This record gives sequence, structure tokens and C-alpha cells, in this order.
Amino acid sequence: MIVTKVVGKLRDLEEDQQPEKEALTVEQVFLSWDELQKRILRKISDVGRDIGIQLESGHLHSGDILHREDNHVIVVRVKEEAVLHVPVLNMKEMGLAAHAIGNMHAPIEVKSDALLTPYNSVLFEQLIKLGLSPVKENRVFAP
Repeated sequence: MIVTKVVGKLRDLEEDQQPEKEALTVEQVFLSWDELQKRILRKISDVGRDIGIQLESGHLHSGDILHREDNHVIVVRVKEEAVLHVPVLNMKEMGLAAHAIGNMHAPIEVKSDALLTPYNSVLFEQLIKLGLSPVKENRVFAP
């Protein structure tokens, strides 16, 4: 199967579902955070279907529907990966962490009390030297 465009968002379909309608069956294609930016990919879905993705424009997001046939949809999901979770207590710590991550040209996800970035052992050690407490975790990362 070759997909050339996103045909919708899963959250919109779920909002439209009514109790008397047949439930959706959801087939999933798991992508890493950096694969979301790519327009050309070849992946295997969670049920073993070979899927080619050749987007005409744009990039993918978690919850994008790649194909729909009746009540069956193929949806993009972001897989869990090793990330650095850097808790910050104040603006000084936020600045130190953001500066260190930026110097590595690493992508960043900003939360109200923490920063997330893909795991990197050199960055991990640097953040510790700055007095921060990074933690390596497996979780979804989608900056």
C-alpha cells in the first residue's frame, strides 16, 4: 500500500463516533520522532501490512490517519524511545538546561516543570556537571 496524503485525524473520528455505530478498528504504524519529519518512508504496521509513505507535502503527526476504509483506519503513532527528562525548579535551571541542549543542536520538548530531549550520554553527563538531575526514561517524544 502506498500513502500519498493524510486523510484525517483520529481524534476527529473518535468525536464523531456514536454508540449505535460500529466501532473503529485501528491499525497502527509506529514512527520515531525523527521519522515524523520525513516525507518518504517504508514501514510495517502492527498487523504486518507493508506501508509505503510518499507524502506530497507536509509531515506526519501522531494520530494522523493514513488510510480509511469503512470502519478500519491506519493511524500514525509515535513509539517510545530513550529520552532525557530534565526536571527544572526555576528559570535559572531552565536556562542552563536549554542552553546545554541547544549547544548539542538537539530537539527539545518544553514542559512546565521539565525539558525532554532524545537521550545522549554526553549531554547526560554535561547536565549533571551543571548541577541538574536528568533521568533517562523510555517515553513518547514528539517536539
